[in-house]
Amino acid sequence: MIFFTARKFLILVSFVTLIASSTAMAEDEIKFDKEMFRGWLIEFSKEAKQKGIGDDTIYKFMKDAEFLPKVIKLDRRQPYKTKTFEEYLQTVVPEFRIKRARKKLKENEKILNEVSKKYGVQPRFIVALWAVESDFGRNMGSFSIVNSLATLAFEGRRAAFFRKELFNSLKIIDDGHISFADMKGSWAGAMGQTQFMPSSFLELAVDHNKDGKRDIWGTKEDVFASIANYLSKRGWDDNTTWGREIKLPKGFDEKLIGRSIEKNLGQWQKLGVRKIDGGSLPSRADIKASIIKPEDDKKRAFLIYSNYKTVLKWNRSLYFATAVGMLSDGIVN
Repeated sequence: MIFFTARKFLILVSFVTLIASSTAMAEDEIKFDKEMFRGWLIEFSKEAKQKGIGDDTIYKFMKDAEFLPKVIKLDRRQPYKTKTFEEYLQTVVPEFRIKRARKKLKENEKILNEVSKKYGVQPRFIVALWAVESDFGRNMGSFSIVNSLATLAFEGRRAAFFRKELFNSLKIIDDGHISFADMKGSWAGAMGQTQFMPSSFLELAVDHNKDGKRDIWGTKEDVFASIANYLSKRGWDDNTTWGREIKLPKGFDEKLIGRSIEKNLGQWQKLGVRKIDGGSLPSRADIKASIIKPEDDKKRAFLIYSNYKTVLKWNRSLYFATAVGMLSDGIVN
């Protein structure tokens, strides 16, 4: 292993000083202590070296490290919902996206079927997640993942979480999967066409085409296999769907609504629950299901199965999971 010489370390420190001093702070009056950031980068890099990150990767990280005020601005936004459930669906599952998803399913049928067979996840769900997360790879985010994570780890509101993800991002680069310049994604560190955090990448991303890289940015084989592997490892059942929209009878007991309450389909049928068109529920007694309602919409209700709860492990939002399910239905209907 090549160890830093005193001269090389001083060069690194000077690089950090230069970068920190030149960071533009006019944007939105987000301020930070340049000297503290410089010291934090040096301390972090020492720990990264102890964790096995290579010298070349550390050198590049310290040389190009930059504090991003815009990331702090985005992180500090109040988490108020800006869309109702209906508005969210109109944005995420419009008819043009359903049509495009059908086209993408057909275009990639061979590889999707291959991945589906290997991981036990239906192709329509792989395509639906691909669509919702990155618009089929067209919207992956343009932030430097390393600099975004360094900014968030230094700022401190969720320092432990982002510090860990920063180490993971350096490991991904050090292992040769992606370069610093190409590791782009969202301001919060989600990467590529799958929008995996670095920890999810290390655990679940797949090199399906066997080229030595787990490329969730530009290789569709790896993108599809990584999505399927994630769902499979989180408990996906390819013998069932995600759920369905339903009609509830008048006077239905609201206490029975919630993800923690499970009954089989026959039991829900006896309680008056029906398909949205008024038809009977499927007769499969082996399927356990719960009823949910989006919190701002008291008119629509959904019967959800275990696969829905698996999608919630990907993203905890009921809006997100329901949109993925409805888009997957639109692809094949």
